Amino acid sequence: MKEVTEDLSTLVRKEIELAKQELGQAAAAKATGAVVIAIVGALAFFALIFLLLALRDGLDEIFWKWVADLLTAAILLLIGAIGALFARKKLATPIKADLTKQTIKEDVEFAKNIGRRS
Repeated sequence: MKEVTEDLSTLVRKEIELAKQELGQAAAAKATGAVVIAIVGALAFFALIFLLLALRDGLDEIFWKWVADLLTAAILLLIGAIGALFARKKLATPIKADLTKQTIKEDVEFAKNIGRRS
C-alpha cells in the first residue's frame, strides 16, 4: 500500500509539472503574438499617418479644409474601432490545457481501478 501511495504522490507531482509546462507554453505563445502585434501596430501607425495626410490633402481639393479633417478623423476612428474589436476577439480566447485534463482523467480512472483491486 505504501508503494501505491508513493506512486500516486509522484503521479500528482508529475501532473502538476505537466500543467505548469503546458500553461507556460500557451502563455508564451500568447505573449509572442502580443509582441508581434505591438511591433506591427507601431509600423502600421506610421504608415497610417502618411496615408491620412494624403487622404486629407486629397479631400482638401474637394471640400473645405475643416471638412476634410473631419472626414479623415472619422475614417481613422472607424479603423480604430475595427482593430479594437479584432484584438478583443483574439485576446478573449481562453488558454487551454487539454493534455493535462486528459491525463488527469486517465489518472483518476487508474486510481479507481487500483481502489477496486485492493
